[in-house]
Amino acid sequence: MSDAALTQQQIQELAGMHQQYQYQAEAIGKQLNMLKMTLNDLDTALVTITALKDETAGKETLVPIGFGSFVNATLTNTDKVVIGIGAGVSVEKKTEDAKVFLEKRKEELTKYFEQMNSTYAKLAQEMQNIEKTVQMQQQQQQQNQQKPMGAQ
Repeated sequence: MSDAALTQQQIQELAGMHQQYQYQAEAIGKQLNMLKMTLNDLDTALVTITALKDETAGKETLVPIGFGSFVNATLTNTDKVVIGIGAGVSVEKKTEDAKVFLEKRKEELTKYFEQMNSTYAKLAQEMQNIEKTVQMQQQQQQQNQQKPMGAQ
């Protein structure tokens, strides 16, 4: 925007843009949080699969069932794991193949996370620019109102 005074319509348009950016930023923020949780789950799965290499069949272990709860289980086969591949579908894979699959998925999600984070930062910058423009306009209006009638 130029240094010239903004019209009331321009200020309303800026307010509308700011609100739209804010909605987009909130949606992206939620996606970023979900991606963080997914990446944490991937890390946990990778650590667990790596640890399975050193375990033998017949060993007792605790298996997480959610909400910080566990069930006792006995490992019957440490050479294969069942992993989710998307859309509610799970497949059995050799441990090393599962690890490669999960590492690739983590890499893809990390790139997506970085893209979303960049978009979030751009939206935040745009909102700051709008806020700065409106603030400068308000200061200019206040200065104009404080000038004596005869002074120009």
